[in-house]
Amino acid sequence: MDLNVHMAEQAAIHHGVPQAYVDLTAMLKEVKPDVVHITTPPASHLSLGTLAIEHGAHVYVEKPFAVDAREARELMATAERHGRLVCVGHNMTFDSPFLRLRDAYRRGELGEIVHVEGYMGYNLAGPFGAIFMGDPTNWTHRLPGGFAQNNISHPLSMILEFLDDEAPGVVAVGQRFRKERYGDVRDCVLDEIRATLIGRSATANLVFTSQARPVQLYVQVHGTKRQAICHLDSRTLRYVDGAAMPGPFRRIQWAYEDLKQARREHRRLVRRFLSGKMHFFEGMSELFRQFYDAVAGRAEMPIPMSEAVRVTAVMDEIFKQCEENRPADRDQEAGDLASAIGGGQAR
Repeated sequence: MDLNVHMAEQAAIHHGVPQAYVDLTAMLKEVKPDVVHITTPPASHLSLGTLAIEHGAHVYVEKPFAVDAREARELMATAERHGRLVCVGHNMTFDSPFLRLRDAYRRGELGEIVHVEGYMGYNLAGPFGAIFMGDPTNWTHRLPGGFAQNNISHPLSMILEFLDDEAPGVVAVGQRFRKERYGDVRDCVLDEIRATLIGRSATANLVFTSQARPVQLYVQVHGTKRQAICHLDSRTLRYVDGAAMPGPFRRIQWAYEDLKQARREHRRLVRRFLSGKMHFFEGMSELFRQFYDAVAGRAEMPIPMSEAVRVTAVMDEIFKQCEENRPADRDQEAGDLASAIGGGQAR
């Protein structure tokens, strides 16, 4: 289904679907689907999800789950009231290296979690960045967190796997490094967001940046037994166990252990490639499979609906603080401070 009749017809032909629709209500009444996938901009997720649920469908919602936590809670409440399931598209948490990391954590191999680092780079001149940076009317500019809100749920959903706090403390700041050049909303796009999450027993740092190169996405987990680095671009998982040999041999052993880990992961990737298991959307495919198993009653929900709300609520707090500490305010404060200092020196 698509609001554009030509796009709807093209999609129907491409996927061999007998009927194309431009009206969701008509489609829900005539087809009566068991599951509806919502891949529209976030501002429509609540209304479309509610409509689908009320017509008896389970719903898969692309990230970000909703515009804010209020909408997320409302959608979850509607699903619970109608006995339907709603799954959020945090597909990166179902990529093979992260699944292995999660399993290792649950088996106790990392020990108690002390700290988590999450990092995501983004290229504003890339194929997706160029779209919204070239159009001031693009829907991403109307999100409370701008384009970052459309992406930051990836590293955040992975970080929160290891923080069991319902509402961890948040300290966040946004930065803008580019010079103003458009004279419109695009000049307000933040180039970087840094956030610290403070839980009862663990902390986490999140960096979302369009400045650093190469662009990459990874999570590093520090436990009381060992550390682990899950890299989503190379699809690798590496553990850090340290070394036990004395003196300079310790450094050699540490480097050798790193080499063994890299070789092991390289062999694993080659095997997955040759067997046809390695593809870009492997996490999404696995998430779909598990969600459909839950819909059929064969398994638990892969991502609890409450987790979609929790991630959204933390995002709300991050963007709230970025707005409160927006660069223009800090520049003004710095100018006021400089003036005060200058005045004091003059006196």
